[in-house]
Amino acid sequence: MFQLFKTFISVYETHNFTRSASTLYLSQPTVSAQIRKLEDELGVSLFIRNGKQEIVPTKEANFLYPRLLKIIEEWEDAIHRINTQSSFRDHCVLASSQSCGAYLIPQLVPALIKEFPMIDFSFPVMSSEEIIENLQKAKADFGLIETPERSEQLSRQTVAIDTLVLAGDFSSKYWLVPEEDSPLANFNENYLNIHNLTPNIIRTNNHEMTLALLKNGVGKTIISKLALENHIPWENLDIENTRNFYFVSRKELISEKLVEISIFIQEQIKKMTN
Repeated sequence: MFQLFKTFISVYETHNFTRSASTLYLSQPTVSAQIRKLEDELGVSLFIRNGKQEIVPTKEANFLYPRLLKIIEEWEDAIHRINTQSSFRDHCVLASSQSCGAYLIPQLVPALIKEFPMIDFSFPVMSSEEIIENLQKAKADFGLIETPERSEQLSRQTVAIDTLVLAGDFSSKYWLVPEEDSPLANFNENYLNIHNLTPNIIRTNNHEMTLALLKNGVGKTIISKLALENHIPWENLDIENTRNFYFVSRKELISEKLVEISIFIQEQIKKMTN
């Protein structure tokens, strides 16, 4: 039955029998047969097949997907614990967006690993949309993001308020703009449009590069006040200059230890930023 569950989850996520077969190292007829068997067991249709390569999940499939994810996660957690009782180490994936990864994670990690020495942590950096997707698929445990993304499967809490400022060489003709489609890039571009400014644009693909350029006296940009070192000049903006940082997680956490970590992370960030 668990193989049927895993096949369903793969087909649901890919919307494609062929891609699922490749991922699961099965033949396409085997994948199709397993989905039909699960449908027969449940007495419902899980996917609409319209003759094209892509398939569409039914409302029953949408209902089933998060519940099967939870079942698989609980089962794998139980197996892992049984096989490693003598030296068990839990795992925790805390994904963060660019800004949260640059400003919050470095301050958070020392306290986190000291409080939870038997946890193996991972701190991937990705877009807010990718974080939400990874949380929904149980590929991450927690997320720190700066955009108010929503999901019925996830809970979201405001953990910090970030102040944005104009920093750098105010007389410079160059304006540093982060990678396209990032929240901070959108904020910079909106500011330039509102004030009808047409500076020379330098695109930067991460916060470290932006800060390095500012330290070397190159250009100016709108950036989090949390990121700035003392010698980088800055001034307040004449428009709304705050944004929220959000902590997101699945509504139901399997491990009691993850519940403890969740509470600790939120409390630590609030202490760090107050």
